[in-house]
Amino acid sequence: MSCRTWKDMMVEEGSRHFWGFLLIRREELKRFLQRMFERRGHLEILEVGCYKGMLVGWLLENFPKDKYSWGYIGVDIVEPPDRRKDYQHLIMNAEALEFPANRFDVVIMVETLEHVVDYVRALREVYRVLRPGGCIFIQSVACNDPAATSDPTHFHVLHPKTLSNLLRWLGYTDIETYEGSNFAVIACRP
Repeated sequence: MSCRTWKDMMVEEGSRHFWGFLLIRREELKRFLQRMFERRGHLEILEVGCYKGMLVGWLLENFPKDKYSWGYIGVDIVEPPDRRKDYQHLIMNAEALEFPANRFDVVIMVETLEHVVDYVRALREVYRVLRPGGCIFIQSVACNDPAATSDPTHFHVLHPKTLSNLLRWLGYTDIETYEGSNFAVIACRP
């Protein structure tokens, strides 16, 4: 009898459901990044849960490097064989980010947080690696959507208001929420 790990389940579910780029809140992310570019000029971006690296293509289309200055690192617990190869991909757990403090201006988590066993620890890690004034963008499926409980790789169901409360408790400020079946929350490190 074979024992499948949750990493195996993630890869299997991802290939079966064509995961790779589930960015529903594109306009919210675009406006958020535009504001961050206006504030900082250059952005160091970390995507936690990058899977196949599809966000890189979206960034290049919406924030071309001839007009915007940014660096990007993607981390995930798996490395799919069919991932994009034009970015730095590191195997890493969101609960223990192997970066120095104050490293990134932006952290993006698209349909990731619900897959992290200790998501509070992961949010603390993000806070640690964000520079002061840096912000996190989280998109997730809402707890009242059937997809929230039907996916066997989900450890949690999330709600924008309770996630916002948690982020505030962890020390994040300037919290914005965009509700819907796939919601987004933006929060900043003071």
